[in-house]
Amino acid sequence: MPGFKAIELDTILPGVVDLGEHRETANHRYRGHAQNHWVLEYVIEGTSRVRIDGDPEVALEAGSIACFPPNLSRWWQYGPEPKHHVLWVGFELHAIQHRYPEWKLSQALQRVHFAHDLMHLERAFLQVIREATTPSLHQGCGLRLALDTLVLEVVRAFTEPRKILSLVSIHPAISKGLGILETRFRKNWTLSELADEVGLSRSRLAELFNLEVGYSIHKFLTKIRVRHAETLLSHSDLQIGDIASECGFATIQHFSRVFKGVTGQSPINFRRRCADRDSGKLMVSDESVG
Repeated sequence: MPGFKAIELDTILPGVVDLGEHRETANHRYRGHAQNHWVLEYVIEGTSRVRIDGDPEVALEAGSIACFPPNLSRWWQYGPEPKHHVLWVGFELHAIQHRYPEWKLSQALQRVHFAHDLMHLERAFLQVIREATTPSLHQGCGLRLALDTLVLEVVRAFTEPRKILSLVSIHPAISKGLGILETRFRKNWTLSELADEVGLSRSRLAELFNLEVGYSIHKFLTKIRVRHAETLLSHSDLQIGDIASECGFATIQHFSRVFKGVTGQSPINFRRRCADRDSGKLMVSDESVG
């Protein structure tokens, strides 16, 4: 499922330049162009080697994060895995620095940074993408808050690499479980497997999860998968079958049934409505230019 998707965002929130995703096949290689803004990249799937001109190569894998300051060219060499998936967010540092001078971002992010085993931060990347790609009330404010949270958590990860920081103030085991489900939603989790991961008994996990989250683990996992599917249907050209597989569904039929049960419409109709909406926005934009 190779592909490249970029979304320009300066009309929604000045300071957020663009964001998107890379999807590549095995052993693909490319040279990234130097950009005049900061870029954060997060590896969801696959392995790769990255080299900045004049520096040694760095190996990245699922859960790795890279931060690139402006005006740097870099080489990427993807590994032998059949699928590679990377998210990125491009932004201007000065806007966040102005809001939070005490973070000293110019100092913290002045050079290239790499960090690993940070799967819990995928949630923050996905939240930025959701806010950017889903029209909603106060979308600009939501995007700003999501970006600020992401940058703060990344800075913490670079300065406190051994400390896993929860984004939600709830029971630590439930917070860990949420992070696992939101970042590893492609796996068909059983209650026993998740209980072993978070260190609780099956009954205690089910009880606490329902109490603090408000619904069952199965329902939460379904919501995460459908939400991810909505993003792919809206902002990628992947086939429905590929999206079903990407979101952890065994068959297209199962995916379609679950998606319609949650959203009230089939994946095909959802994609058509998104396309019609985007087409309408384009027509309005063209008319305003004329």
